[in-house]
Amino acid sequence: MRFWIVSWVLLFGLTWSAQAQEKCRWFTASYFETPGELDSLSAIQESIRVLDKAGKTYPFKYNLSNRTLQIDFESAAKPDSVQVCYRTLAIRLDQTFARRTLEANYDSMAMFKDNRVQAIPEFDIREELFPSTTLYKTGSLTRGVSFGNTQNVFVNSALNLQLEGDIGENLKIRASITDQNVPFQPEGNTQQIQDFDNVLIELFNENFSLAAGDVVLQQRQSEFLRYYKNVQGLQFTSKYKMKENWEASSQGFVSVAKGKFASIQLPILEGVLGPYRVSGPNNERFVIIMANSERVFLDGKQLQRGFNADYVIDYNQAEITFTPKVLITQYSRVRVDFEFAERNYSRSILGANHLQTNGKVDFYVNYYQEKDNRNRPLFTEFTQEEQALLASVGDSIENAAIPRIDSVAFDPTRILYEKVGEVDEFGNPLTYYKYSTDPELAHFALSFSQVGAGFGDYRRVNQLSNGTVFEYLPRLNGQPQGDYSILTQLPAPDSKRMTTAGTRIKLGEYEKVYTEVALSSVDKNLFSSLDDDDNQGLGWKVGLQSENRELGIFKGYRFKGLTEFEYNSTNFNFIDRFRYIEFDRDWGLSPETLEADAAERFFLTQVGLEKDALNLFNYKLYLRNRENVLNGSQHTANWNTEIGKRLRIRQEFFRLHSDQDTLTSDWTRYLGNVNFQSKLLVPGYQFSIDRNALKNTETDSIVSTAMNFQEHLVYLKSNDSLSYAFSADAAWREDRLPVAGILLDDTQAFTSNFSFRKQWANHSLGSTFTYRELEYLNRDLPTELTLLGKVDYSGNLGKNLIRNEISYAIGNGRELQREFVYLPATNGDGTHTWRDDNGDGIQQLNEFYIAINPEEKQYIKIFVPTDTYVQAYTSLLNYRIQAKFPEGWKESGGVRQFLHRFSNTSSLSVEKKVTSDDFWDRVNPFIGSVERDQILSLRQIIRTSFFFNRASAKYGFDLSLFDSQLKQLLSGGFEDQIQQDWKLNTRYNFNSVMTLRILGSTGNRISASDFLENRNYFIDQSSIGPELAWQPTPFFRTTGMYSFTGKQNTENLEFEEKAQIHQLGLDVRFAKAIKTTLTGNLKFIQIDYNGEVNSPVGYEMLQALTPGTNITWSLNWLQKIGEGLQLNLVYEGRNSEGLERIVHVGRMQVSALF
Repeated sequence: MRFWIVSWVLLFGLTWSAQAQEKCRWFTASYFETPGELDSLSAIQESIRVLDKAGKTYPFKYNLSNRTLQIDFESAAKPDSVQVCYRTLAIRLDQTFARRTLEANYDSMAMFKDNRVQAIPEFDIREELFPSTTLYKTGSLTRGVSFGNTQNVFVNSALNLQLEGDIGENLKIRASITDQNVPFQPEGNTQQIQDFDNVLIELFNENFSLAAGDVVLQQRQSEFLRYYKNVQGLQFTSKYKMKENWEASSQGFVSVAKGKFASIQLPILEGVLGPYRVSGPNNERFVIIMANSERVFLDGKQLQRGFNADYVIDYNQAEITFTPKVLITQYSRVRVDFEFAERNYSRSILGANHLQTNGKVDFYVNYYQEKDNRNRPLFTEFTQEEQALLASVGDSIENAAIPRIDSVAFDPTRILYEKVGEVDEFGNPLTYYKYSTDPELAHFALSFSQVGAGFGDYRRVNQLSNGTVFEYLPRLNGQPQGDYSILTQLPAPDSKRMTTAGTRIKLGEYEKVYTEVALSSVDKNLFSSLDDDDNQGLGWKVGLQSENRELGIFKGYRFKGLTEFEYNSTNFNFIDRFRYIEFDRDWGLSPETLEADAAERFFLTQVGLEKDALNLFNYKLYLRNRENVLNGSQHTANWNTEIGKRLRIRQEFFRLHSDQDTLTSDWTRYLGNVNFQSKLLVPGYQFSIDRNALKNTETDSIVSTAMNFQEHLVYLKSNDSLSYAFSADAAWREDRLPVAGILLDDTQAFTSNFSFRKQWANHSLGSTFTYRELEYLNRDLPTELTLLGKVDYSGNLGKNLIRNEISYAIGNGRELQREFVYLPATNGDGTHTWRDDNGDGIQQLNEFYIAINPEEKQYIKIFVPTDTYVQAYTSLLNYRIQAKFPEGWKESGGVRQFLHRFSNTSSLSVEKKVTSDDFWDRVNPFIGSVERDQILSLRQIIRTSFFFNRASAKYGFDLSLFDSQLKQLLSGGFEDQIQQDWKLNTRYNFNSVMTLRILGSTGNRISASDFLENRNYFIDQSSIGPELAWQPTPFFRTTGMYSFTGKQNTENLEFEEKAQIHQLGLDVRFAKAIKTTLTGNLKFIQIDYNGEVNSPVGYEMLQALTPGTNITWSLNWLQKIGEGLQLNLVYEGRNSEGLERIVHVGRMQVSALF
């Protein structure tokens, strides 16, 4: 599929004109109330114009660093939509583009000489395989193959193409094609997601659009039909004129689904930011969330993704972690809508819709269907017996469960079981399975499902390198004792379908009437015709709406009103959730109450008067009847008023009364806010009360409560007109819970927040802090303290002499115990190797190492999360600094001239989770005096480099430190990895062609593990050696080198475990302009080692080589073979003492530049 897409694109020629054309796009006004992304490219700020339908312009702020636009609507009434016209640059100014970076490509052996040559203009021309003048394009296509005598043949590829421009008269193209061959989702720590594998090609003009590839489907106009789907397919949209002033727009799409929609509520803990695991809709332990598909709601309000926003998400582990900007309490309600990767069958999605209007009458129809192909299961083949079982259960899919037992040949790389036959406690024959490594007995591969404690016959007992081992538990009195079962529920193919038709008719300038009818069909099991009589459902809605009608008795106010009636039949179902996130909660209904289908009737009427956002009144009456479940009414009102120009009052009221079988629900909510708008400060007070009680009508006792609290809040914040922003508040809240049928005070909390933000010419500072103290009044629990905070600072001192950035955060969190397995890398791009140290032929965790030799990179390390969490306090610190002395000191002479030769670049990153209750241990990001066993996890990396005479062509040196500490919590215990290196690099240029460099280093390697005893070592190591480089021409350079390295494992107290390594090497490099680059390397390595070779400490000290003589060589040839085409050939070889054969590895890669 990737091939034909790329080939199709290349046929059209490619680049756009240098002068970008103006774009005009319509947006909802609410989109830009907060900063929203305007375009994928950087816009020219002077070209931006914001207009409404009447042609009125609005002021705005455009942030070039993140391409976001914010519109100021405070000076006038906000319109429903705005048109933004702008021109863009051909690049994104917020992205870093570099052919080389100093960190990756700094070469201290380079000639510091003034070799000036005449400029060649052709070098400034970008090479392209298919040059063009009407399209802008960038990217490359790479295909490669890797082979060797100790590895299989692997083929890899990568594609990255960005394209936009004209391909014909009144025909444009826009394409984004990325295929990195990466088997995981991108990180979810930013608002914008950069997907690894994404193909989207769009042909369009002002009247039509044809999109192909990874398309996002979203409903257009409908009351009942809601969907948001990430799919792969084709979508066509057109708009056109019909007779008699009718305008129409039609859309159709055909696609294959990537996943399924789900909506779940997260279990929340007091003060804990996370991580929180998102489970599947059927309580699946592990799901993969589709990137950018999630919507996270806290107390009914949608949150924003991003490290500097509200939360970050790990799509691969399905874990959400909130940032310190968000306070999580035991009363918080967090709900997540998402799509997850579940494709048991090939699932098609198709639909069509049509809209047409003549300005007075709008008419629309929609059709949507998603359906599994029961004849194309993706991961399993059903037997006739399994299909018959699915056909016999109807919609009761939970009854279609079978044991997953596969008879296979013995394989030492898999976890296999043997069959055991015994007699149970009642004397009946019993068959179960036991883990085995016996080649004669281990012939059964089993699949296990977690079913809950007391519902299964197996339990987890051990984690091996290639998976988890389960153990059978005998039943007691016929009752299962485990929580895992070998029974697996068969996935049933299903389908969803909805058709809607509706119309909106304007009765005048202010009123309109609307109606819609919807037909739904849901089949839970396409293999069975049983229970199909409940598949069909009907829904309809009719309403009358009035907007913006002026009333003479209320000068300046406009009237709005709405009355509507809705009916849903018993079996009416939606595609995705279409009501607001807490709709059923506001009616006092629990998910369990909604499990049974029932017919529903709704009546809604509301009226309102609105002058502007500060002066308005709204009232709404809502009636709902859910057959045999609920009969209730809601009253909602809100009132905002401004007294004079300074005093502002805001009030919200909610009242619910409903009858639910033998229960009655009463709910009252009120919020009142008053503040005074002075020129500098805005003081205010807010009172809120939430009283809900679900009573048993027979006993008049309270059964439960959704929320029951009272809160007082005082605050002080800056006026919006100031150049800085700050706010401070303090809140006192009391919550009640039902005890023995009555409500009693349960908790009392004090919460205080502070935030500050200021932008200077050369400095930026932002901070937020939260303090919360929770006291339990009737439960014997200790007082809980929550501290959250975040500080971000960046600035330049002394005319950019010191540039530094700092980000510091603290919070309450938890650490997840993880297990890990090693799996073969399918494309040869692994990270680890397996060495059978004990010679038993069985892969064990302590026999896997980080691969050093390229041919050994055959396994990847996969972390498998468990369900075990440990509470922790989190602190995080990131700091970067670059420092130098003033340039003017260079010519000053004396001490200043000497100091000018020094400069420094440093960075620090620390993320620590501890269990210590000590306040200083919680807020201090450094290890300090914290006991090592109180550190649950640690990731600390320190990099610093001091340079002397960095720009000198004659001599100089640099001293660098790299310090890395990593500690992680695994199911078997802790694992620590520490690496520290000091390196000194001195250079001296004898003349323009000869350079001498002396390299010295000292450091250590520390490994500590609770459960892998042979992974405990402490290696001290030092090395020194010279390098001599000769570069007679700009095209040729050769370097000879020698180094001596001494290593000792001080952890071994039985004898002095040492290694001495002598290394002699030669590097040759030939580079002819941009056409040819040839690099060769030859190393002779002599190792003397007195320890155990087949051990972790031996692998580390020998660096994957063997004692005695080792020879390694490599050859790299990069050749330009045409305009925009590059060929790269790599050959690597190794011969070590004791090896049976010489190792040969070759790689070939061709890249096409667009």
